[in-house]
Amino acid sequence: MKGYINNPEIKISIRTLAVIMIFFTMINCLIVKLEFNNRKKEYLSIMGEIVAKVNKEYPELEDKIVPILTKPISIEQKKEALEIMKQYGLDENLEIILFPNLNKNYMYFLKKIILLNLILAVILILLNYTQYVYFYKLIRNFTDAFKNILEGNLDIDLGGYKEGDISKFAQTLSRMVEVMKGNLQRLNSEKVILANTFQDISHQLKTPLSTLILYNDIMLTKDLSKADLINFLEQSQKQLNRMRWLILNLLKLAKLDVNAIEFVLEEESLNETIEETIDILKGKTFEKNIDVCFYKEKNVFLRLDRLWLQEALLNIIKNAIEHSNQNEKVIILLEDNSIYTRIVVNNKGDIISEEDLPNIFKRFYKCKNSNKDDTIGIGLSLAKSIIEKHGGYIEVTSNEQEGTSFIITFLKY
Repeated sequence: MKGYINNPEIKISIRTLAVIMIFFTMINCLIVKLEFNNRKKEYLSIMGEIVAKVNKEYPELEDKIVPILTKPISIEQKKEALEIMKQYGLDENLEIILFPNLNKNYMYFLKKIILLNLILAVILILLNYTQYVYFYKLIRNFTDAFKNILEGNLDIDLGGYKEGDISKFAQTLSRMVEVMKGNLQRLNSEKVILANTFQDISHQLKTPLSTLILYNDIMLTKDLSKADLINFLEQSQKQLNRMRWLILNLLKLAKLDVNAIEFVLEEESLNETIEETIDILKGKTFEKNIDVCFYKEKNVFLRLDRLWLQEALLNIIKNAIEHSNQNEKVIILLEDNSIYTRIVVNNKGDIISEEDLPNIFKRFYKCKNSNKDDTIGIGLSLAKSIIEKHGGYIEVTSNEQEGTSFIITFLKY
């Protein structure tokens, strides 16, 4: 009950009822007092008539009659008096109508009580009606709010309720509407992201598809030697691999953008994750005779999703290998202290200009001085998204003296 009494509606109702009941109790007391005064006057009048009649018949009893009538009597005397009155047909079973004065006063008193109760009943009915109107008005307001929500109109105002359960309900409904607004905005954002992704896929597939159509047309219409035919088939295979890689990575990016991927973060060795990534790229390093040097001071553990973080490192290290000159080194440095864990991937090959640095992680961006036609420009963007999902951030520096360094940092606070 303590929880319900805090509602302002119940407080107001109790206060109003208390005031009404106190008022009508005072009115009742006043009516009873007036009625008692009337009975007192009537009693004195009757006593006066008795004294006058007795005095007229028995003048010698004038000095005794009043003390006798006003003197308290015992129970035995009262019973004796009632027996005497019964002999004359006067007892408590007589109808009140046989006592004219008493009947008149009784009817007058009854009318006042009935009128007072009628007034009280009307006031209570009006109070009850007012309360029900208030609550039904609240129900209609909330019903209109729910209708607006179902119709997609989330701009509703449920303020004005200061305290109590109704206020809590209104606040909960308002929070629910805010959550729905956030979800709706996120869904609209996801729709835009997916639309852009499909547009990107369509745009990026135009060139390889056109090339494949051209190769296929040449192979069907031209009389080619076996060597030329093999060459066209190999080129077609490259384009198909490029298309496959492009679609898979764009879909990964789209899933990351709309939070459709759940990362399973576990405490794992970052050293092993980097070493496994280097092993995967051994074929690439062998082609250019690149030596990948991994420097670490100790075994570092980090909460990570190994497969996804390898995907990010794979793109970054592969980018470093592709932009290194023949017979050079790619240096990977792992640092760990009480503030952060950091991975630095450095190569001394192609330098990124200051103009390109701010855009290097943008989707489909290619450096102005890049001479590689087979690059698409989504690997670094994908790596950045994965690293950020792990709670880290990535930055890049590039100059002639130190080369190009991709710096991945995971803060510990």
